[in-house]
Amino acid sequence: MTTPPPEEIELKLALPPQQAPAFLKRMARRRSQPERQTLVTRYFDTPDFALSGDGVALRVRRVVKGAGQRPRWLQTLKTEGERQGGLSRRVEYEMPVSRGEPDWGRFPPEARALVPEPLRVRVVPVFETRFERTAWLLKGAGGARIEVALDVGEVASQSSAGERSAPICEIELELKSGRPDALFALALEWAVAFDGLPFDVSKAERGVRLARGIAAEPVKSAPVALDDGMGVEEAFAAIVQACLAQFQTNLPGVLASEDIEYVHQARVALRRLRAALRLFRKACPVPPELLDGLRALAVALGPARDWDVLCSETLPPIAPHVPAADAWLHGMRALEAHRADVRAAMREALGRARPGVWLLAMHRWLLRHGWRFLPDGETVPAAQRFTQLAPLDAWARRALKKGHRRIVRGGRDFAALAPARRHALRIAIKRQRYAVEFFETLFEDGHAQRPAHYLAALRDAQESLGRLNDARVASDLLTAAQVESGPMGAFVLGWLAAQRANMDGAEGAGPVRALLGSKPYW
Repeated sequence: MTTPPPEEIELKLALPPQQAPAFLKRMARRRSQPERQTLVTRYFDTPDFALSGDGVALRVRRVVKGAGQRPRWLQTLKTEGERQGGLSRRVEYEMPVSRGEPDWGRFPPEARALVPEPLRVRVVPVFETRFERTAWLLKGAGGARIEVALDVGEVASQSSAGERSAPICEIELELKSGRPDALFALALEWAVAFDGLPFDVSKAERGVRLARGIAAEPVKSAPVALDDGMGVEEAFAAIVQACLAQFQTNLPGVLASEDIEYVHQARVALRRLRAALRLFRKACPVPPELLDGLRALAVALGPARDWDVLCSETLPPIAPHVPAADAWLHGMRALEAHRADVRAAMREALGRARPGVWLLAMHRWLLRHGWRFLPDGETVPAAQRFTQLAPLDAWARRALKKGHRRIVRGGRDFAALAPARRHALRIAIKRQRYAVEFFETLFEDGHAQRPAHYLAALRDAQESLGRLNDARVASDLLTAAQVESGPMGAFVLGWLAAQRANMDGAEGAGPVRALLGSKPYW
């Protein structure tokens, strides 16, 4: 019988540095005695980063447990694995070595097989991590044994351009025995107390980015890998996880960066998630408290995104037409100051909405397959369970057909539609677009051109109606905000009124007509 490879299961929380003393104080009240170590870790790769490109991390760590004690060296080989809401599962091989360089002969054959011989001879040190670790061995829910470590230090890379560094302040919860749910129970407690965020990026990944000079940037949605062999609930979990991953990846930038694209992509992630939960609402219902948390996050992001669109997208094309340049600059300074206040208010609102807690709760619910159970713990009715297990292909086709019928009904006689009906049509088109994107990989074989054509028609119609909505929102913002924008504001309001009048006529009619005439591919 083949022995399975050693597996590491851990959950990581990014901890605000100012919260580290409070966390240590909380842990001092536990009976478990901490172990303190100074860790300096060298990560090795080829000069062209072939190992990290294959999802392999190779490190040699120098461990010093206390003053006067001799350091010891440990080498570790890890592979890329599953990552979800801070929880990761990786194959890990670790053993002592006598020096600060890899000793390939000490790895078992199955570990050496992960790195071909031509690559082994090329590995060199590429970056280091240096941090203080305070670790505790705790008992968790259900009798689980969990090693908890607080790591505080930095990751550093030396190159011809000089040394680059980035801080490390995180809590790692490693499962020694028991069920992964016990990790979430502890992480949720600490996320509430210390504003921790689930964090999927390993120290090795951060070091590689630092060594290669790759800056963090906003992350767009990625295709979801579905196939027609899946059941409905399996597809639901994959789609929701993809939406959560996009939001979680952009969240640190929302909280710390001035790049407006982080807010945009975080909001897109939440909108896609809301569309997915609505699409699957009868098959895989979500608890009200998780939906409430989602709404709170969406409400927090909304005003900031509206002001970003106004100042960065709506106003710049109008600027060349303003008669007085000084009046424009004065007005823009006033609007930008208000925009900064709105962004600050967004971050305060996010703090109250506790995104880290909500993310952990959502991921825990996914891990538990919570849609299979009612609030009182009983299983769902047999008919609903049958739908959850139903083949995805036929279910997806019915869902897309239903979404298209809704658009056809709402888009008839487009020119005569009242503003509220046009807004509802835009929402229906957006939801259908997200559904098509969710199920895109199901229809790749034999239908490649038809889904692409239909998706392009959806995007054209959504963008056309979106321009009309942006003009309406811009007018509402300028009218409602207590901002002294002077003559510039009056000019913009007049411009937007004329633009909306023009768009109410022809804008949108052509793209919507083209969409209604598109031949469904399912």
